[in-house]
Amino acid sequence: MNISLTELRQKLFALADRVAETGEPLTITRKGVRLRLVRDEYTAPPGGRLSRLKKQDLVIGPPLDPHFSPAEWSGEPLVGVMEPPAPAYLPSRKAKRKRK
Repeated sequence: MNISLTELRQKLFALADRVAETGEPLTITRKGVRLRLVRDEYTAPPGGRLSRLKKQDLVIGPPLDPHFSPAEWSGEPLVGVMEPPAPAYLPSRKAKRKRK
């Protein structure tokens, strides 16, 4: 398929999806220069980061009581919520001005 750069700009995502799905290269012409958009057949090498993950068994327990707090799971005592500190006294702008 041969298209202009303007048409590519207008339909970039649809054309890129088409190249990715079909593998058919796309030729783009710009000022007499031909460019090609092709699908790269790259596959990740074995032994990549995901291959180092260890398979874990899924543990399904009984449903939780809605009144039970997840904070209690650790067995640590619950810490109360602190009140935010009161704002420091800030004099008003009028107090800062000196009267002439």
